[in-house]
Amino acid sequence: MADYHSPTVVRPSIPASAITRLELALLTGMFEHEADGDAMYFYSSDGPSDTVWLDIAELKDMLTDEAMPSGRMVEMIRAQLAEAGPGETELELDLSDLGEAEILQGIVRRCEQLDHVSIVSAWTCTKMRPDGFGGGITVVTADHILSSSTIHMEGELLDRAEHGELGRAPGHGLHPVLTLSEAEVSSMVTDIQKAYAETDVAVVEVADAHIRQGCIEATGKLNLDEQLRNIEFSAAMAAIRIARATPA
Repeated sequence: MADYHSPTVVRPSIPASAITRLELALLTGMFEHEADGDAMYFYSSDGPSDTVWLDIAELKDMLTDEAMPSGRMVEMIRAQLAEAGPGETELELDLSDLGEAEILQGIVRRCEQLDHVSIVSAWTCTKMRPDGFGGGITVVTADHILSSSTIHMEGELLDRAEHGELGRAPGHGLHPVLTLSEAEVSSMVTDIQKAYAETDVAVVEVADAHIRQGCIEATGKLNLDEQLRNIEFSAAMAAIRIARATPA
């Protein structure tokens, strides 16, 4: 019999001061952990646990101190507490629908020292089963939880091998036509300031944030539908020309 494992690490280590009592109870139930200076390093030798057991009285006390008194995590726990019988002292929390990424996202949103957390897993097996190996990564930011895997990467590479760098079958490809580069816009700012050296334009300090906002504003004012239709027409005419010149 083969045993499947998914050793997992969370990086970087998370400042202990950024973790609430409730989050700590959940994360230490899902992961192994150790101190890393003033931070905590979370990992799991076999993969994060989906089930955590917590003392009901302590859990209720944690909820009163929770920094985020509402939200999916808290509401899920309150719902499970409401279903607990009067004689129960311990609550079995099923976290399979919540997941560690959502818990970590709450920490990232509050912690100025973190702009993201990555959850990296290796998929291994005690026998050399063809389906027993691979890996995955989930990147957690304040606004996004994004995941990918070696299976997904394999699919993309096979598509590129079969269909070229576009990675799509003929008739389904997407061809980038125009990309506005912030670096090129920044270079243009420099050229303009040199051209207007005798004016106040030359002394304005233009930061990267100004460049980005300028690009957003400029592209927002454009309606490229007509230009795109012209390119589509040109591409269609080129396809007809190529087809006519291709021997049957």
